[in-house]
Amino acid sequence: MAGITALTSVPTSELNCTERTRSNSSGTVSTPSSSFDYTPGDGDDILKSRVVVPYSLKSVEAVLSLSKTTTLEELTEMVKKCKQMVLESDQCTEERKWLVRRLIELRLRAQELREMSDINSLETQVILGHHLVPQKYQISSSGPMYCDHCSAAIWTMLQSWYMCNDCGYCCHWKCITDVRRVCANVVASEAGGYIFTKEICPEKGLSAQLYRCAECHMKITFTSTKVLSLPCFGSAFRHTDSGCVEPRLCDYTGLYFCQRCHWNTLAVVPARVIRNWDLEPRKVSRSASQLLGLLNERPVLPLEELNPQLFTLVPDLSVLKRMREELQMMKKYLVFCPDADFQGLPWRVGLRTHMIENSANYSMKDLIDLQSGVLMEEISTAYDAMRNHITESCELCHARGHLCEICGNNEVIFPWDASAVCCHQCNAVHHRVCWSKRNHCCPKCMRIKKRIARESENCGSEEEESG
Repeated sequence: MAGITALTSVPTSELNCTERTRSNSSGTVSTPSSSFDYTPGDGDDILKSRVVVPYSLKSVEAVLSLSKTTTLEELTEMVKKCKQMVLESDQCTEERKWLVRRLIELRLRAQELREMSDINSLETQVILGHHLVPQKYQISSSGPMYCDHCSAAIWTMLQSWYMCNDCGYCCHWKCITDVRRVCANVVASEAGGYIFTKEICPEKGLSAQLYRCAECHMKITFTSTKVLSLPCFGSAFRHTDSGCVEPRLCDYTGLYFCQRCHWNTLAVVPARVIRNWDLEPRKVSRSASQLLGLLNERPVLPLEELNPQLFTLVPDLSVLKRMREELQMMKKYLVFCPDADFQGLPWRVGLRTHMIENSANYSMKDLIDLQSGVLMEEISTAYDAMRNHITESCELCHARGHLCEICGNNEVIFPWDASAVCCHQCNAVHHRVCWSKRNHCCPKCMRIKKRIARESENCGSEEEESG
């Protein structure tokens, strides 16, 4: 496109003449060198190798030559001189052809320097924990973009704007100096997860905030409001007669915000899920929305510590807990099996990693997907694949099964079988019926205790003899 732009300033008749004379005597086509062919410092050598400089322009060549230290201002002056020479030269001459080629070369190089200067002027900014990266002239695939500071639309193809790599905070280039919101990633890292999990919407009232927005400190109040149109979102600002803004309550923090800091974004609130198993989305502020979105897939909820009664009230949750515990047992078999490693078990079974790593922590996405049935389908598929490998497909894993020492039959049992029970001290596996008949006494543990007692007696007798 830069080459076409450069040619538009030359009359059409001259271009046609140039095009007719491109082919040389050997039949090859000679084209002007593009910006991608240019190497700083050797531009003259490239031009000489492609087209012979006319004798009458030998002195002009030094004036219009490119070098590594050529600045944008110098290139602009050279473009003006070259353009004037093109207009003053005769049509369909070697001099005009050479000047047109050199004019294109200069304009392409000038365009490269302009783009490089624009890129260098936009650098990553670190403000309040945000790592704001320039997003100049990029197309957004997620729909319209809005500035998190002024709430106005961001015209991504026309304006320079920034986005935080950590929390997704977006703002105009002109608003970057007025950022007041701390990065949600910093807040989550300092808190170690969610802040409000014990109380549902811990509201303290406007008086505790001195009737100001919790983020930007704009004056807010509920009294005698009137509606004014707001350009962004097609919504309306509610201003009071005194010039204040009507507040909006964030259901996560319990604080009040103005309309610029609270866009009525809907999100599932963790405290409501933990306390009441309420997964209905509520209105939250922009800062809370970014924090909840950042922690949505992180397993930072020790659900049994926060509310152990939830497992008795939600049947699917107790089933999920049991299956996760059994997956932990299966993992001990699979990590030592070469065939399981070749098949990608247990890690690449389409299951979330923390489901196999531990059985205590949950993420908000886990609880939402559990309610919709998506998570149970995923974990059931992974459970069946891992169990079939151990009990049916792999001889090595099957050989690591257990035999009940109490009854002494040849049935191979595993810790996760419904008819089996595992000793918590020695990890021996027995039939549940046999275990009940022996009053929950493990024969392996008894043998270990007797061996320890016998060894201690032998040590004591040896000491007496030596004494």
